[in-house]
Amino acid sequence: MRRIQDVGRHLIELGGEAVEYTLRRSDRKTLGITVEPDGHLVVTAPWAAAFTDIEAVLWRRRHWILRHRRQTAALPPPIPPREWVSGETHRYLGRQYRLKVETGDRPEVRLVGRFFRVAVPDPADTDRVRRHMERWYLTHARVVFARRMAELIRRTPRLGLKESPPLIVRKLWRRWGSCSPEGRILINVDAVKLPIGCIDYLLMHELCHLRVPHHGPAFWRLLDACMPDWEHWRRRLEHAEI
Repeated sequence: MRRIQDVGRHLIELGGEAVEYTLRRSDRKTLGITVEPDGHLVVTAPWAAAFTDIEAVLWRRRHWILRHRRQTAALPPPIPPREWVSGETHRYLGRQYRLKVETGDRPEVRLVGRFFRVAVPDPADTDRVRRHMERWYLTHARVVFARRMAELIRRTPRLGLKESPPLIVRKLWRRWGSCSPEGRILINVDAVKLPIGCIDYLLMHELCHLRVPHHGPAFWRLLDACMPDWEHWRRRLEHAEI
């Protein structure tokens, strides 16, 4: 059985940023670097590896480490529990709307002014309210994402795409989206709650992965060329509320 032992927390400056990391010692023969979901850095080193050698490796890998920490920070924030009752606020395309649950024989969801008006036979049936709202979000997300993707492709000939790739929209946990090796793009339905600029960034990020599947320098050069203001929208994404 492989032995692993935590040997403390340390601080290192990488690219002008102070990064705290946990150092672990183990029987492995090479150095392992992991960025955890909360952005914390964990370094697993052989028992005999010198501390100076460990930090030298971290310095050489600083661009990878900082990039993955930024990507982790841009993951969807935990959504606060919803009660699905009148007075609660919900977002759509970056704007905030107040929920108004009403009695109605025919269940429906309408966006009227600054309100989500949801009609259900029994307003106390919050689970039914939730289902109708989630169905509304999914329906509108598919339309919005498909329209924005087509527009991005139209105005970005550098992508080299003549038509939109297959697009899948569904609920994801701790991810905004991905691009499969087969060229299918998957986007989190909750992204429809974000401003259009953030949605465009998420879509453009995945469209660029059709050309460059990894996050190496070639990918970031392509993203820069296709969406020069992507860093602005990624910062907005990091602080967005959904």
